[in-house]
Amino acid sequence: MQGPEFASFSVLVLVVTLAVGGVRAALLQPALIHQRVAVGALVRARHAWTAFILALLVLAPGAWLIASMPPAEAITAGAAGATPVLYEWVRYRAIGTSRRWLVAGGDGARAVLTLTTLLPLMPATTFAFLIVIGVSTAVPAFVILASCPRPSSFASYRDFRTSAGWQAIDFAVGQFIVSAPLIALSGVGADRLIAGARLAQTLLGPLNLAFSATSTNILADGATDSAHARAAAVISRGWRASWQLVTLATSVVGGLVLFVWVSGFSLRGVDHDSLLWGLIFVGSGTVLTGWAGIHGIVLRLLGHQASVTGVRVGIAAITVAAFLVGFNVGGGEASLAAGFIANGVSAPLLFVPVALAHYRRDTREP
Repeated sequence: MQGPEFASFSVLVLVVTLAVGGVRAALLQPALIHQRVAVGALVRARHAWTAFILALLVLAPGAWLIASMPPAEAITAGAAGATPVLYEWVRYRAIGTSRRWLVAGGDGARAVLTLTTLLPLMPATTFAFLIVIGVSTAVPAFVILASCPRPSSFASYRDFRTSAGWQAIDFAVGQFIVSAPLIALSGVGADRLIAGARLAQTLLGPLNLAFSATSTNILADGATDSAHARAAAVISRGWRASWQLVTLATSVVGGLVLFVWVSGFSLRGVDHDSLLWGLIFVGSGTVLTGWAGIHGIVLRLLGHQASVTGVRVGIAAITVAAFLVGFNVGGGEASLAAGFIANGVSAPLLFVPVALAHYRRDTREP
């Protein structure tokens, strides 16, 4: 895949990622949390199909305009790229009916199907890769949905729309913190450190998956397991998970930093020093924001949606201010370093005091 086509493919994959994340934040996750008070209330299929159509309406024109696909091919590619939205709905259907082993099996089947069957057989084109994304999510989606019990009740969006609104804002702010500074700083003297940070994000991808899986399990337990009906049980689970993850993350990040430092490891296009500093900045941020973020999940389960989103907005404001100050003081690389440091440090400084205050009130005897 040549440079221009790779760029168009990257943009379309970004749209897919944002679509799935947006649907999760604005629909599926709030509905799962709502099950704490409405047992068994699941998201209707029509909501998932509406989200699928909206994603298709963005992806198909994008494939036509950005990737220069013919109209029929663009529609097919758009439908394939939007299929992960339906897969995410199926995953949350299984989670909401206490079938998490199906989700693990589906995710594993998706990875195996992609790496061993589809990718080796498909040409390296944007259209082919979008078809791979669609097929690799459609197949496990059908299997998981067929294995889930027929729902006995559904959630009304009106019942959790306020929670969904706060979580959608949280998602938008989080994406802004991650994407906007790197885009803005490209080409202004920070390209080497940006390359190191991007590679560090790739190397630490499995660690982010561990944080994400733990967060989903806490949500699922809090929403569907009667043993976690009391606030104290959810809080205890959150503290235990946060310390387990921070220990794991510190070990992984420390090991990678030590390896790169001692070995002089580098990759084509990313020099050793840029990778080392990228790992330090991104890795420390991952440890701190991941640890604090678990408390955000617990607070959401306990119904404190506005507090979590307010903290996220505060972190974003501090991070943007640090990027701007860093740029004025030392240019692009100083801006990137200041922003990563501010984001990592501000997360626990803002999240933990808010969490502790709510925990005390939520566990106070009536």
